[in-house]
Amino acid sequence: MSLTKVFSLLLHPLLVVVLSSPIIVLLLAIQTEPVIVSAPALTADEISRMEQLLLESAPQSPSIRSQQNLRLNADELNLLLRYSINSMQLSPEWAAVLSLDDNAVYTDLTFQLADSWIPLFLNIRANFNLSNSTLALDKLVVGKLQIPKGLLQLAFSRIRDNLGNKNSAYRDLNQLFADVDQVSVLQGHMLVALQWDPDLISRISDQTQQLFISDRDRQRIIEHYRLISEIATTIPLNQRAVSLNTFLVPLFAAAYEKSENGSDPIAENRTLFQTLAIYINNEDISQLLGETLAEQIQPAKYVEVRLQRRQDLAQHLVSIAAITSSAGADFAQLLSTIKEAYDARYRSGFSFSDLTANTVGVSLASLSTRDHATAIEMQVRFAALQAESDYMPEVGNNRDGISESDFTAIYSDRNSHEYQQRLTNIQALIEARPLFQGLD
Repeated sequence: MSLTKVFSLLLHPLLVVVLSSPIIVLLLAIQTEPVIVSAPALTADEISRMEQLLLESAPQSPSIRSQQNLRLNADELNLLLRYSINSMQLSPEWAAVLSLDDNAVYTDLTFQLADSWIPLFLNIRANFNLSNSTLALDKLVVGKLQIPKGLLQLAFSRIRDNLGNKNSAYRDLNQLFADVDQVSVLQGHMLVALQWDPDLISRISDQTQQLFISDRDRQRIIEHYRLISEIATTIPLNQRAVSLNTFLVPLFAAAYEKSENGSDPIAENRTLFQTLAIYINNEDISQLLGETLAEQIQPAKYVEVRLQRRQDLAQHLVSIAAITSSAGADFAQLLSTIKEAYDARYRSGFSFSDLTANTVGVSLASLSTRDHATAIEMQVRFAALQAESDYMPEVGNNRDGISESDFTAIYSDRNSHEYQQRLTNIQALIEARPLFQGLD
């Protein structure tokens, strides 16, 4: 047999294996049945339980560095995981569940690739083992394909090498992990002891927010901010504060003009609320744009903005509107409720006035980003505002500053009929405002 034939006999099957290996890997990774089925939406009792978990996990003084201890069982962790998936609108395509064992955490995740006559799923199993108070990925299985440990270690090593010295977000995440003093998983509970660093948490929050802002949205934010700056310069120096409408009317009028010229009205409204929230809270525009781009913009002259002669109401309304337009109404309402419960426990007390402003903010942003036609209609209505009462009910007769014990004595809890009726009444007052008429 000639040498050529020998090489041919050896290379032919090898070539077949090489060419078919991606297909083999794909067949091993993709399955026709989900390992985890998408969970239903959280019930009112589950949401209330989650609110309590977040409240108990929050530091008493968020602006001060402190030691925090978190203790959660598997049910509580899965509750938070389910809510995160739903609030990020990943359900029903995504589903996940985790379980705890002594010194180990197991996570199963399912992603639906296709919902045709042959449904296709990507099922992932990740096992983490606890070593020296650190959870380390010990095993990763995709479908029926187990990823070799050496390949995992190589991939993580390459990521660390590429990002470690160049990416500030990666460095901050490393610092966050370094601030974890202890992690233990025993008897069905996970305990995490960490140093709460408000500056670090703020930076990570800003960086996360920036990940979801496109280049085109950054340009919109710059345009909104420059208009805010122009409006602020027209306000006399001796005028201490202005109505929220001073900014809402011209900003939405400009947004409507852009929409008429082909811009996306939903994106215009979303970025408008984001930018206005930064200004009204007297924060740095770099939170949205990043340091490099923000340095190219002249900071706007700050003027105090009020709603019903109160600065806090304007801040509540616009802040929650920005969150609603970015992360959805459910998440914004959750934050609103937790914030008031937190105030009742640690600060000035529960405020139905603040809650009303929050609810108005959720309603305004939900409508402004609901669909193309409603977004434009909201721009037209905002541009024609005559008074704050067009969208904000009078809250002067509310009893505010309710302590946690007084709240419990009056309403029992946030699932009680009395409290839910109060929320219904607030929503009815809002829906009766002229701005909301005919938008069901």
